[in-house]
Amino acid sequence: MSKRFSFTDLVRYAALAAAMLISYATQRDLALAHGVPESVAPAVPVAIDLFMVWAVRSRRDIALAVSVAVAANVAGVLTTESLSAVGTWVSAGLHAVFPLTVWRMHRSEPEALPTTPQTRTESAWPSDDLWQDYETSGPDNGSEAPVTPPTAEDIRAAIAVLESKHGRPVTGAHLAAHYGVSDRTGRRYLAMTA
Repeated sequence: MSKRFSFTDLVRYAALAAAMLISYATQRDLALAHGVPESVAPAVPVAIDLFMVWAVRSRRDIALAVSVAVAANVAGVLTTESLSAVGTWVSAGLHAVFPLTVWRMHRSEPEALPTTPQTRTESAWPSDDLWQDYETSGPDNGSEAPVTPPTAEDIRAAIAVLESKHGRPVTGAHLAAHYGVSDRTGRRYLAMTA
């Protein structure tokens, strides 16, 4: 099954290609201006851009990679033009945008939300086998768990006994220990009395 490109995808890839081309030219000129041989000068922008693409895709060292790319582009402009000219600084700022564009274009796309509403089917609901595990398991303290949850009146009576025994307000953990259930279930029992 082939993926169809939308107009938005085409615009996105065109912007990515243009930003990478401009960054490539600026970083190559920087390498040439600082004595890197012409035969290997193209490797400088390739290394910087691939490092940035790797960082964004792997979600590691992103700030470092983008900073290196921006610094290389700004240095490329500042090296070739007069520092006293306003146009030099405007050009440096403009060239700093291109690595940011490359970074943004390489960021992972969020997963698309489903366009049709999801409906629950019978196969999506847990099977009866799942419930067998809970029916045969018992509490950790070795006593038998109640077949049905206690009523709110039973829980209130247990709370009164536990408060008199402990001398402090009863928590879900106290009820869990009393009834031999999990702490979560003990908290549920406590909420039933509110």
